[in-house]
Amino acid sequence: MSERKDNALLELIGAVEERAINSPIPVRWRTSQIFGGTGERPSRNRGFNGFDFHSLRPYQYGDDPRKIDWAASARSGTGEYFVRQTQEPREVKFFILVDSKLTMDFGTRRTTKRMVAAELAASILNSAKKTNDKVGYLVYDEKAIQAMSYRANFAATVKVPCLSAIIEPGLRHMFPGGETAEAMVLDTGENGTVSGLTQALRYVRNQSKAIVFVISDFIDLSEEEKEELAYTAGIHDTVCMYVQDIRERELPNTWGIYMLQDIRKGVSKAIWLPPKWWPFQSKSSVREQYAQNFRERRQGLFAFFKEAGVRWEEFSTEEGLSARDKLIRLFSGNS
Repeated sequence: MSERKDNALLELIGAVEERAINSPIPVRWRTSQIFGGTGERPSRNRGFNGFDFHSLRPYQYGDDPRKIDWAASARSGTGEYFVRQTQEPREVKFFILVDSKLTMDFGTRRTTKRMVAAELAASILNSAKKTNDKVGYLVYDEKAIQAMSYRANFAATVKVPCLSAIIEPGLRHMFPGGETAEAMVLDTGENGTVSGLTQALRYVRNQSKAIVFVISDFIDLSEEEKEELAYTAGIHDTVCMYVQDIRERELPNTWGIYMLQDIRKGVSKAIWLPPKWWPFQSKSSVREQYAQNFRERRQGLFAFFKEAGVRWEEFSTEEGLSARDKLIRLFSGNS
């Protein structure tokens, strides 16, 4: 990578970090103990043999009498006995799966979808750092894993390589001729056509219980990818962060010959775009049909998320501070 490209990458990472939120993902039960090498979040497995106090509950037949909290029972003044429930502190792992296909380089307002993905990833990393949890990342395209951490690590260690892996492919058209990282094929499948997303999902589903964030525009999500995503959601807490651009939702407020381009195939198509005020437009007009096609794809995607038990939120390239509020609300659902 050239020196200019290095400098540009560092500047973009700095810009991304400035927009990332710094809000820990809240949890309902947080440990008061400190254990070296573990995160601050306890497991949800509660009982009588953990390390950290969780709550009191009335004594039930069969409970171990040694677990009775005599002081709390006396304070209640009801004559009822209470037993202590404890829980084992356990670290929580985050996995960030980021789409790196060519469509992620599209953006017509503030920035590109790729940079929005980097901002979202930086926010997750900041949140993990707050709670001292570990993070792993996988950046994928149509056919392979472009970059990954082979194990989860502390956020401060992962942040720069993770953000670099997300942002750097978007710089290649500006700095051609540089070396590119070798893609990794983790799973070829029976017919050798397993997509990068499928490989990433199959990798994380074999890891211990985690919160999995998938950041993508989810364009042309295949049936196999949907199946793998639903399977992963059955194992891990899975959150999909859907990124898009206003020009994917609607055509511009202009008129005349307008060029549409498929950046994946390099194919362009010219259409005649009438002005919005044109009195003879109908529901089957170019503008309305374009918007309707997007709405149908979006509704179908959200219906799949709901059916698969996946939580989601959508983010657009033109959004400013409002995106931070949505992100915090999304994080709060992980309690």
